[in-house]
Amino acid sequence: MNNSCRRDEQFILNVQWYLGGWACLMVCLIGVVGNSISIVVLSNKRMRNLSTNIYLLSLSVINLIWLLLYIFVNALRFTIIIPLFLKNTDEGSNNIHTYDQLIARSSPFVIPIMNTLQLCSIYYTVAVSIDRFLYLTYGIQADNICTIKNSLKIIFSLTIFSILFIIPNWLKYRVVHVPHNNKTQYWLKLTPIGENQIFKKIVHVYTYIPVVYMIPFIILIVINFLTIKLLYDFHYKRQIFLKTRPAKHDIRITLMLIGVVLLFFICRFPSLINHFFEVHYSITEDANEMTNVLTGCRTIRKVFNTVVNFLQTVNASANLIFYYVFGKTFRETSTKLACPMRINVTKRENTTHHIRRHFSASIVNNNIDNNNYIPGNNNDDNDRYFNSNKKYQHTVSNKQDEQTILVSSGKNKTRRLTIDNALLGSKDVSASHSV
Repeated sequence: MNNSCRRDEQFILNVQWYLGGWACLMVCLIGVVGNSISIVVLSNKRMRNLSTNIYLLSLSVINLIWLLLYIFVNALRFTIIIPLFLKNTDEGSNNIHTYDQLIARSSPFVIPIMNTLQLCSIYYTVAVSIDRFLYLTYGIQADNICTIKNSLKIIFSLTIFSILFIIPNWLKYRVVHVPHNNKTQYWLKLTPIGENQIFKKIVHVYTYIPVVYMIPFIILIVINFLTIKLLYDFHYKRQIFLKTRPAKHDIRITLMLIGVVLLFFICRFPSLINHFFEVHYSITEDANEMTNVLTGCRTIRKVFNTVVNFLQTVNASANLIFYYVFGKTFRETSTKLACPMRINVTKRENTTHHIRRHFSASIVNNNIDNNNYIPGNNNDDNDRYFNSNKKYQHTVSNKQDEQTILVSSGKNKTRRLTIDNALLGSKDVSASHSV
């Protein structure tokens, strides 16, 4: 290997190690945590009453599984294997790592599964965009269309479609056993069907590009253009009646989905370009000729392929950011699930504050003042007052931080009414009468 080829190979390996290995691994781990949080929050009863959240829940599940598989197939592999090649490019190519052999043996099964998950993710994104567009367009009437039951049916149909569409990929790869230094090596190769040029054109060009890229992209562009136009009309054409404008909650959800779709375009469009290159060279060029003649182009393609894979991990990991920024209900639900004790304490403090205000107001409403209650006057009205407030009587066990109200009776005796802070959140007001 000459110096130029060695430099190119070293550059490719460094990009794959840092960007395809460590960077992708970090993004994937963040995505696993983020999608797990999204699943917990979106599966909450409070969030499951909207069809949009059902789509987002399914999208989070798909992304979580895809990220876990990507960590296994690519991120960890590049992190572990690439250093062997960086030490010595010539000798490294002959080093066989056990983990690399495991990947080779499992790839004929893992790759089709990951392709199926990606296709599900694409069409779930399309479905949720259409769902929000219907809500904005038809308002209350959309409740009859965008139901939980219908969303589950659509998700099931899209999943079955994705599984059926990716079936040819299960016939594409095979594992080859190659003896090497008295050991058996496993290499991933194309099957005779996968090497067939007609198969490549039908599967990778005539069906894959329209179904995976063109149709979803066109639908998302049209739907989001119309959605943005509707939002423009709602915000800047104030002559529209108030009752016809969507609630702020609906607008926030729509903005969140627009952000998700824009991220989808940014991260998925480079993969379309990469797919065009891969299909073009696999159909029109022989592998050996491409290595000898297009060495520089090969370097660019490998680096670009690494960038594309990194963007796909970002797309599968970053949706939680949009959920938190635009989803008020999502934030409240996640906070409630993450800090249940803090929420309970806050509620109890608010309840006690309300009790104190209510108790003070009841004293005022019962006219306990100098005009209606006469100290030292031993009459039946005073007795009736204390009898009417027996509902506040009980024993207080904790005397700390208690609020005391002193009232003078007509018999020159003092009655003490206490409210104990230990009874935070209790519906009954704790008060003790003492003479």
